Amino acid sequence: MSSIVFFVFRGDSMKNNNNNNNFGVKQSIIVLFLLINLSLAQAHDGAKIAVVDLERVVILSPQGKALQSKLEKFQEDVRNEAEGMNKIAQDIRRKVQEGANSLSEDKLAELQRQFEDQSIKIRRFTDEKQREGQKMQQQGLKDIEKELEPVMKQIQTQHGFDLILNNTPGIVVMTSEKVDITQLVIETLKQNN
Repeated sequence: MSSIVFFVFRGDSMKNNNNNNNFGVKQSIIVLFLLINLSLAQAHDGAKIAVVDLERVVILSPQGKALQSKLEKFQEDVRNEAEGMNKIAQDIRRKVQEGANSLSEDKLAELQRQFEDQSIKIRRFTDEKQREGQKMQQQGLKDIEKELEPVMKQIQTQHGFDLILNNTPGIVVMTSEKVDITQLVIETLKQNN
């Protein structure tokens, strides 16, 4: 028994009703029709199709768990450093509030400037660390992708799959557990470590 996979195309051109985009909508419908017919034809010719939940593979793989640990450690370090910076800002603010009636205007203005400088420093630090964390995550995912490619090739070759799809909502509408190879991919990744 063959599995049939339906694809759903989503595009912003479908939302606009002007004549310039009608051609794109017509092309999308034609492509969708051809893909459905191609899928049906391949299913009748005995094509083997599989789906894999790549997000689950990343989360459950040893590499994904290592990346998650690395990111959690980074976030904890950033949080600790930010708390120290916030404490300095709060101390300055407390001095401003306590000295509102007893300090000179020059001293209050100086403390207010220090507070504003510290606030700017905290915002810059937060923005910089957020970019650094995103870069770390992207690089980690790229590294996992590099390790995953030969595993997917190995599975495709060993099991004779003609097509392997990422089981993404909105792309793959329905699938059967018979064609889900997510656990096989995870186990193969573990064996290759």
